[in-house]
Amino acid sequence: MGKRRHERDERYERGEDTYGQMAGAIGVLVISFGGLAAIKDKLGLSWPATVLLTAGVLVALGYGAWWLKTRIQRAWASKGQEGATKTVLAQEAGAEDEGPARDEGLTKALVASGAIAKDQFVRADESVVTPLPHGLGTRHEFKVPLGRTYKHVATKAGEVAGALGATRLRMQVERGELSERDVDMTVLTRPPFTEPFAPPTREMILAHEGIPFSHSMTGELVGIDDFTKGALFVAGMTQTGKSTLTIALITCAYIAYGPELDVYLIEGKPGALVRFEKVAVRYEASSKTSVFDSMVCELLKKQQERYEMDNAAMRERKPKPRHRQTLFIADEVADYYVSDGSAESKKERARLVKNSSELVRKGLECGITVIMMTQRPSDRAVPVEVRDQFKRRICLYVSGKGSAEVALGSDYFKTESPIHPALMDASIQGQGVYFDGVSSKLIRGIRFDDEFIFGVVDDVYERRHKVLKTALEETPDTPLVKAIDVMQKNGAAFMSAAELAPFLGVVETNATQRGKAVSALLGIKPAPNKEGTRRGYDLARLVAAAQANA
Repeated sequence: MGKRRHERDERYERGEDTYGQMAGAIGVLVISFGGLAAIKDKLGLSWPATVLLTAGVLVALGYGAWWLKTRIQRAWASKGQEGATKTVLAQEAGAEDEGPARDEGLTKALVASGAIAKDQFVRADESVVTPLPHGLGTRHEFKVPLGRTYKHVATKAGEVAGALGATRLRMQVERGELSERDVDMTVLTRPPFTEPFAPPTREMILAHEGIPFSHSMTGELVGIDDFTKGALFVAGMTQTGKSTLTIALITCAYIAYGPELDVYLIEGKPGALVRFEKVAVRYEASSKTSVFDSMVCELLKKQQERYEMDNAAMRERKPKPRHRQTLFIADEVADYYVSDGSAESKKERARLVKNSSELVRKGLECGITVIMMTQRPSDRAVPVEVRDQFKRRICLYVSGKGSAEVALGSDYFKTESPIHPALMDASIQGQGVYFDGVSSKLIRGIRFDDEFIFGVVDDVYERRHKVLKTALEETPDTPLVKAIDVMQKNGAAFMSAAELAPFLGVVETNATQRGKAVSALLGIKPAPNKEGTRRGYDLARLVAAAQANA
């Protein structure tokens, strides 16, 4: 039933369509006939001419419409092709701009800190991350974009550390080995020196390129590559570990140089440095300015003698003589520059400042290196004329920026990667900022057991004794050897110039002239005895001097 109705409806619709089409065709014929009649009457043409003219006009109009249509289609097609080409080129250019993969984490940190621009990035294939031993942290070796150098990262070390979720003390930035764009950056996972590093062995110290005295925050040995490259100034509040650093430095220096090292030591009272009295050329435990002054003058005399030797060799066109390395180490030097305000005291202080400044400045050229320490880093405590001569500086914990600037230099915080000493943990003794004049490192002094230190001292003493014994046998008539022989036979640990004079052939009756004559023969200035009651010559000091000259 439904199917037949559906067929009937379809037949009805087809009939209706046919009727509509016929009606439309009749209407077109009527309109066309009417149009042709109008044209015939208007132009006065015959029916055939009217039909032909109308057909020609329609053909011309049709051709014009076709020509215009094709031109429009071609223009649109050309524009579309150009747009597609531009899209492809843009996509290709975008692919080229995107280039290799990025180190997204590092790039984000460097951009956020301002070390590189927002449109710059670190390439993943130029970035290597290496885990540090014992879970200490990570080491990043990467290349910054063109137009940037490692200094851009170093100057923003604090900001970079913050962007990476670390602190400035846990960050170390250095220049890579290949170019100025190469960066070597270390980031620790915990505060530095949370656990102490094991002290190095003799073999490790001898293998180090230089004289180590501390560990870096990753456990590597850090020290002075050459004593002739710069004097060392150490500052820090009391109980912060200055002695630890100094003891490590002297111990490693004796291991590196053996018996060929001459050391002069002075500290306010018997303390940490007394460990090396046995092998020191001169050891003094005194806070008197006169004692410090006498040591400075003694070394200035040695400096002048070495300069004269160098000049003589140059005049004779001979090789420059090799001088024994000499260290002058003074603890708490601020005590020696104190003035009571009197005219005489001010004059003496000015002379001492001039002499000690000259020793620091000129001593390096002839093998004399000065190391000064103080727990009072202030302008008044240590004269700026002296401090300015130090190229290498170490600042342990201090509470203020002013003290840090005195210890590390007035322009320190303008350098490329400064570390504020006040940020350090004051409870970690021996921790400090080591500034070599260019860059800074966080270090901690090596802590040697006394047994190890005394083993080094005894070894140096025995080796020197063998050399001295040979020298005494070969040159028994020198004034220094005679004085040692006299004191040993008499069992005297200390003798004055007046007591030694007869054995050395000095017959001066004037005490001053006699003392000068004995000093000239021995090549050593007299010094107070341990009690400070007399001036003269200590047997141990004479032996050390003979060993140094052997």
